[in-house]
Amino acid sequence: MSINLPWGYIIVSASGGAIIAWALVWYFARNPEKVEKWSSILFWFFSRIWKRLDYWAITLEIQGKLNSFIRDLGNNTTIDFPHAKIRWAGKNDENIQWEEGEVIIVMRDREHKNKNFVHAAHFFVSEILLRKSKKHLSKAQKTSLDLYATKKVLETQSASAVEQFVDDFLAPLIEKDDQVRGLIVQYLKIDTKGVFFPVLINELIILGGKVFLEKPTAEIIIEVKALIDFLEQFAEREDGSDLGSREFIGNHARCAIRIVASRSARERGDTEPHKNGVVALVKRDFENIYLIGMSDQKNVDFMEAVAGACIEEISHLSLLKRYKFPGLVKPRYWESYKVDTYLIHLHNPKGAKYLYGAV
Repeated sequence: MSINLPWGYIIVSASGGAIIAWALVWYFARNPEKVEKWSSILFWFFSRIWKRLDYWAITLEIQGKLNSFIRDLGNNTTIDFPHAKIRWAGKNDENIQWEEGEVIIVMRDREHKNKNFVHAAHFFVSEILLRKSKKHLSKAQKTSLDLYATKKVLETQSASAVEQFVDDFLAPLIEKDDQVRGLIVQYLKIDTKGVFFPVLINELIILGGKVFLEKPTAEIIIEVKALIDFLEQFAEREDGSDLGSREFIGNHARCAIRIVASRSARERGDTEPHKNGVVALVKRDFENIYLIGMSDQKNVDFMEAVAGACIEEISHLSLLKRYKFPGLVKPRYWESYKVDTYLIHLHNPKGAKYLYGAV
C-alpha cells in the first residue's frame, strides 16, 4: 500500500528541517568550543569501536575546555583572545606557536585529562595574558598574577580542575615564596570588590602596551606595587565613608574609580555632579575611569545615563566595556554583605602616554 503525502506537508517539513539546521549552524558558530566538546563525546563513543580515535577524543576534550576557559578570560578583560589548539610534544618541547587567527599550545601529555587541562590553562595565562607587561614585573608579581588569574577563571569551569590546580601549582608555589603568598592575599582583598580583572589586570594590560619596548626598570615594579596597594585600600575602605584615595597617579598608569551613585542622587535623577566629576578627571589626563555601583536596574540606568552624558560632552571619551560581578559591601556600622555589582570602563585615549610611540 502506498502513502501519498500532501506537498504542503513535505514543504513545511523541509522548511522546518532547514530552520533547525541553520539554528544549529548559528549556535555552533557563536560557541565553537561547544563543537569541540560534542565532537569529543562522539569520538569517545566511536573510540570503543576504533581505538585510534582515542587520541582525538582526548585532544578535542581538552581543547573544548581550554577554549571555554579562554572565552571566560576574555569576558573578564578587554582582550579578544585567539582560538587555541593543542599539539602534543616531547618533555622539553613545550611552547606557544602563533598562526593566523589561532594559537597552538605545544605541550606534553600528562596522561590525565584534568592535569592536561589545568596545565594548558595555566600555560596560556602565563604566556599570553600579560605578555607585553611581563618583563617589567618582578618574579613574585608575575607568578602571583598568573596563579590568581588562572584559579579565578578555573572556578567558572570545574571544581575538580580547581583542586587539581591548587595541588599542582598554587599550594607548592605559595609555600616556598612568602612574597607570592602576600600578593595573593592582596588580590583576595581586591577581589572582594570584584575589581581584580576589570581594573588591576586591565591596567596591567594597558601598561604593557606603553612600556613593552622599554628596558625593565625597578621604577615600573614599584609603580605596579603601588597600584596593587591602591586597589587593596579601595577594597578595604568602608562604604559610605570618604577614607582612601579613589585616584591612582603613576608615571605610566593613571586611573580613577568613581562610585555611582548614592540613593538620594539616583532618586533625584541628577547626573550632573557625576558627569562633572568624570569630565574633571578627563581634563586632568586620567586615561581610565571606572564607574562602579550596584547592579539593580535603577542604578544601572543611572550609571548608563552618567556615562552617556560624559561621552556626549567629550567626544574622544569611549565606553570600553561593561561588567557585572558579585562584590562585597562593607558598611561602617553593620556586617558586610554581598551585592551584584555593575562597572563601566571609560577610556580617555588622550590621557595615554606611550613610550616610543608603542601601542
